[in-house]
Amino acid sequence: MKKIRLFFTAVMVLFCSSFALAQNLTITGVVTDEATGDPVSFASVVVKGTTTGVNTDIDGNYSISAPSDAVLQFSFMGYVTVEVPVNGQAIINVTMKADAEMLEDAIVVGYGTAKKIGSIVGSASSVSSAKLKDKPAANVGDALQGQVAGLQILSSTGEPMSTVSMRIRGVNSINSSTEPLFILDGSPVSSSVFLTLSSNDIENISVLKDASSTAIYGSRAANGVIYITTKKGRMSEKPTVQLRAQYGVSSLADQKIKLLNTDQWFSMLQLYAPETFASEAMQGHYNNAMKYGINTNWRDYFFNSAAPTWSADLNVSGATEKTDYFVSASAFSQEGTLRYSDLTRVSLRSNVNVKATDWLKLGANIQLTYQDVQTSGDSYAANNIYNPMWQAILNAPWLSPYEINEDGTYGEELDEWADGTYNPYYLYSLQPTTKNYATVNANTYLELNPVKGLVLRAAQALEAQDYRVSQKALAEGPFSATSGSGGQAIEGFQRMYRFTFSNTAEYKFSIKNDHHLTFLLGQEAIMYKAESFSASASGLSDIRQNNLSDAVSPYNAPSWSMAEQVFNSYFARASYDYNDKYYLDVTFRTDGSSVFGANKRWASFYSVGAMWNISRENFMSSASWIEDFRLKASYGTTGNSGLPSSYLSIGTVGSGTPYNGGVSWGIGNVSNPYLTWEIVKSLNVGLSARLWGFMNAGVEFYHKQTVNMLMDIPYSLTTGHSSGYGNIGEMRNVGVDIDLSFDIFQNKDWYINLSTNFNYNDNEITKLFGGRDEYTIAGTGQSYKVGHTYGEFFTPIYAGVDPRDGYPMWYDADGNKTKVFSEDLSQYTGKSLFAPMAGGVQLYVQWKGLALSADFAYVIGKYLTNNDKYFLENLQFGISNNYNMGVAVLDTWHATNNPDGKFPRYEATKQFDSSMLEDASFLRLKNLQLSYTFPEKLIKKSGFINSFRIYLSGRNLFTVTKYTGWDPEVDTNVSLSAYPNSRQIIAGVEFTF
Repeated sequence: MKKIRLFFTAVMVLFCSSFALAQNLTITGVVTDEATGDPVSFASVVVKGTTTGVNTDIDGNYSISAPSDAVLQFSFMGYVTVEVPVNGQAIINVTMKADAEMLEDAIVVGYGTAKKIGSIVGSASSVSSAKLKDKPAANVGDALQGQVAGLQILSSTGEPMSTVSMRIRGVNSINSSTEPLFILDGSPVSSSVFLTLSSNDIENISVLKDASSTAIYGSRAANGVIYITTKKGRMSEKPTVQLRAQYGVSSLADQKIKLLNTDQWFSMLQLYAPETFASEAMQGHYNNAMKYGINTNWRDYFFNSAAPTWSADLNVSGATEKTDYFVSASAFSQEGTLRYSDLTRVSLRSNVNVKATDWLKLGANIQLTYQDVQTSGDSYAANNIYNPMWQAILNAPWLSPYEINEDGTYGEELDEWADGTYNPYYLYSLQPTTKNYATVNANTYLELNPVKGLVLRAAQALEAQDYRVSQKALAEGPFSATSGSGGQAIEGFQRMYRFTFSNTAEYKFSIKNDHHLTFLLGQEAIMYKAESFSASASGLSDIRQNNLSDAVSPYNAPSWSMAEQVFNSYFARASYDYNDKYYLDVTFRTDGSSVFGANKRWASFYSVGAMWNISRENFMSSASWIEDFRLKASYGTTGNSGLPSSYLSIGTVGSGTPYNGGVSWGIGNVSNPYLTWEIVKSLNVGLSARLWGFMNAGVEFYHKQTVNMLMDIPYSLTTGHSSGYGNIGEMRNVGVDIDLSFDIFQNKDWYINLSTNFNYNDNEITKLFGGRDEYTIAGTGQSYKVGHTYGEFFTPIYAGVDPRDGYPMWYDADGNKTKVFSEDLSQYTGKSLFAPMAGGVQLYVQWKGLALSADFAYVIGKYLTNNDKYFLENLQFGISNNYNMGVAVLDTWHATNNPDGKFPRYEATKQFDSSMLEDASFLRLKNLQLSYTFPEKLIKKSGFINSFRIYLSGRNLFTVTKYTGWDPEVDTNVSLSAYPNSRQIIAGVEFTF
């Protein structure tokens, strides 16, 4: 009996123990920052492996019910996730440590604090500094290419000082600005400031794409927002010194243009123009070329095959209990692949934040940048024979840049040949041009916390730039000789500044730890002013004459201009989330701009966005294969005021032609007091999730409708003006963004990741002015039609060569062939400059300290008019001007030798038609890098080096394209002798002390 009693007692004890283990405990505690001791508000506290979770309140307090044997998971944007076993504890206090990598994935919401990507209701992407640094690009924009779905970046030129074209989710306007708004550390800046930033100074770049993300910026956010956050010291971080240096060489990225050699050139001349070939002058050229074996590849002569480029960055960062700082100095130098196109840039940056008291914080971010550009005039942008890009392909192969001695050896360089063509070295040395840019960008702020959860912030920003250009054409040069004016000189100066003042009040609070609310109210004012002055002089006889007053005819046609703009704005935002499950954001903004009419200056913009974290629902607890499953949707409006002038609403007057010996005045542009905001209405729906523990996937669908489109429209000739701006027209963009990332393999030593992004955008003009459905600008090849894509090419359709006589043919509107060319034959081709598809692919492989990364960018469906073909495939033009031509002319029609030739007969006149329209789709390896980070144990033996890394990088290593011109990235509808992108190989080292 006693044994039976003991048995049942043991069973009851075990049963009670099991029941006790299954019981939930109410666990409370506080979450604080390890470095500062401050509470971590709204941190997520989740019972691991379940959907049960709460958030901390404004003071970091939490309360949660969990089994006594559970594990609590604490997470928050910018901190390392902490896991703590409950082990029956009723009170668990946690300190969280800042995570540098997670901070790079944070996105700063307009005028507010940073949020983790997963908590953003709108459409936004973030690119960390790790993906930007070390890339051998002259500007940050080029390094960003192919990294973000929906952000299309094209480097139109390889000039070191070049800019890039940036568009977010298509083109929203025909004549107004299509450039996104750039925000640097909270304040708007011009794209030039963004492009001159050192990638080593950037913490991350956020790309805001839909109305929910951008409507808070209202007036200038119709084309999206690029938000740049620069680095700062981390609290309690010891002083850290980082030094990065790199050196490399540049060359032409691709040379797809194939030219005739000397033998081919003379063979074509003898066959198609025998009389010209038999002339005394041409026989002299022919005999000379044959005697000395002249076959000059002028591209080798014009371009550097190994143009040096180098950069150096030094920064010091750290923090004390009250102050954090980041101070850097950067230098960059690049010689252009085209000779006489060099850039040198130096910059200094200081970011300092001070927590003066528990309720007062202040800081300042300041950057100084100076750039020196040395060129040979603007000749490489000119549409004439002095453009070196023209000469590199059109100079005859039977000419030599050197004097040839009787024994066949080379003598001195020739200044000029018998036909009047100048040696390029000689020519461009006579056009020295210097451009200097001095830029200041400063952001300061004062932040008060008068009561718990309330932040009052006053911020001020200054962007200022002085620009000077000094250009000369020396007396012995061809430009001065043809004008008969002797040496010429131009001096120009421009000063621009922009002041931004913003004041915000943000209040955060929670209700029962599950309901989190944030309210923001703000005001912003922006003042912009730009002035420019230039003067020229002629009659300079000596290179040492530096002053315009030294000229025989000083101060020819001095000019001065000024532009001013003022913006004033008021805005509000309300954000709510329930237990990291349901999110709601509402924004409102009203803007006034001086560029519009007095009664049309103000407009209001808004957005509403919601998100559902489906993974937090109980019914998802069994779906272990899917995590962080979110559905989001938003709708809102944004505005565009990007007019080409500040005074289109009021009109201007200016000097006209001389009248009766005096100066006349006339109307510069006709006023339109009814000009107002262009508005973009945007809808966005998206899904994102992590699948099977290794794949991150996101897809977003969007629909954007532009109304009140700002457009340059024709006026009646009785007005005395050809056109003017009005709010007439509509356009839509519909598309999808797709992001995929695969963690292919990961263990202690290996990590392999493959990421890809894709954008498809369908653009359509839906309304034009005056009820018409088509508008063609005569003589330009530009035409707009309702139902068609903006940027669609409108040109006569080439129908090939008539094999009977070798003359070209074109299709008329009925599809019949005709040999009579006319612009009236122009038709819509269904091919556009703006590609409907674009994206990128990134591969990252790491084995211990060795890492390999590759970045590809691609564009599908982009077309260009390759205007170089007008000269390279024009046998008549080449022979009559002694110019070289492309190998394509070898297939020119000839009655006896080539009756099936692809190209028209020699006597036919080349026309601008669809034969010059080419598919400029491309796949380009933008960056390839191999790096090695030395083991920490080995490096720290030095006693003063904390980390050491070496790397080898390549840029634009190969391009796959059907385009036969200089470069497929050109972003204008007509490509003519464009300065091509460069291929770069760079080696670098990075130390941390």
